[in-house]
Amino acid sequence: MALALLLGWVVGYERYSSGRAAGSQVYCLVCSTSCAVTLVAGYPSLWYWGSVHDGNADPTRVVNAILTGIGFLGAGIIVQTGISVRGLTTAASIWGSAAIGILVGTGFYLPAIGLAVLFVASMVVVPKVNRHLPARSAIRGTLRFREGHKPQTELIQHFLSQRGLRVPPDSLSVLYDGRSFEVQCLIFARAMGQTNVIDAISRELAEIANLESFTVTHSSRA
Repeated sequence: MALALLLGWVVGYERYSSGRAAGSQVYCLVCSTSCAVTLVAGYPSLWYWGSVHDGNADPTRVVNAILTGIGFLGAGIIVQTGISVRGLTTAASIWGSAAIGILVGTGFYLPAIGLAVLFVASMVVVPKVNRHLPARSAIRGTLRFREGHKPQTELIQHFLSQRGLRVPPDSLSVLYDGRSFEVQCLIFARAMGQTNVIDAISRELAEIANLESFTVTHSSRA
C-alpha cells in the first residue's frame, strides 16, 4: 500500500506541477485505497480473523456496493465554481475511508491502521513536500476592459507568455454585457509563495493596454 501511495504521488505530482485540479493528494488516496481493496480479495484464508466460514461469507460481494455508494457521497462534495474545483481531496478521503472500514470488518486490523497512517501522511506530509518541488501556481484572472474596446485573446496570451506566464486556451472565456468586454482565464505561474505569485501577476496585468480593472485569485486545487 505504501508503494501504491508512492507511485500515486508520482503520477499526481505531474498534475500538481501543471496546476491541475486533481492534485497529488487525490492520486495518493485513490491508488492506496485501490491497492488495499485488491489485497483483501487476494487473501480469502484471512477473512474474518481466519475463522472457518461457508461460501456465503464473501466480503467481495459487498465491497463493490460499498465503494460505489460512498463514491456517490463523495461526488456530492465536489464543487465547481467557474474554473475552480473544490472538494476533490475530501471526496477521495471519504471514498478511501470506506476501504479502512472494509479492512477492519474483515479482520485486517494492521493493514487498516497502516492505510489510515498513509492517508494522514498523504494529506499532511505530501503538501509540504510539494511546496519544496518545482510547480506552477494556478491563478484565476478576470480582466475587465474599457467600454468600446474589444480585446483579442491571442494578444493577451502573447503578452503574458513573454513575461513567463501561461494561459491555457481551454480556460479562456469572453463575456460582453452590451457595453464592455470581460475576459476570464487561468494564469499559470511558477510557484513562489501565494502572495508573491499574486503580486507578480498583478504587476504584469496592470500593463495591459485598455484594461480598466482586474481581479486575480488562487484557483483551488482542492
